[in-house]
Amino acid sequence: MKRSTTAVVAAVIAVVAALLVLWPRGVEARPHLAESAQLRFELTPASTRSGSNSFDLRITDRSGNAADGDVTVEPAMPQMGHALAPITAAPRAPGRYEVAGVDLFMAGQWEITLSLRGERVVIPLLLT
Repeated sequence: MKRSTTAVVAAVIAVVAALLVLWPRGVEARPHLAESAQLRFELTPASTRSGSNSFDLRITDRSGNAADGDVTVEPAMPQMGHALAPITAAPRAPGRYEVAGVDLFMAGQWEITLSLRGERVVIPLLLT
């Protein structure tokens, strides 16, 4: 009886340890940078988990001056054949934009295409 109790406790500890090590974690939400010929785009997601998400955008010219205009955001997951309708980012301050309520419904590699004044960049975003 003592031996089977010890085995059960050891098995439970092993399962808990495996879950702690293997459980999917979100990648830290950090700024993602991309540059076009004339502009520098910085996208910071609120989260790196699938589901509803929002992005903060900072866009400057190569000299660091705020870039203004209509910013289009196009999320896509080409490997799975998914693409969302283009979204117009809301301006918050010179060179600063926000996109809220973007439903990135599946974990995996997404591509976020950002466009301003004919300049386009694609920023990869891995979601868990």
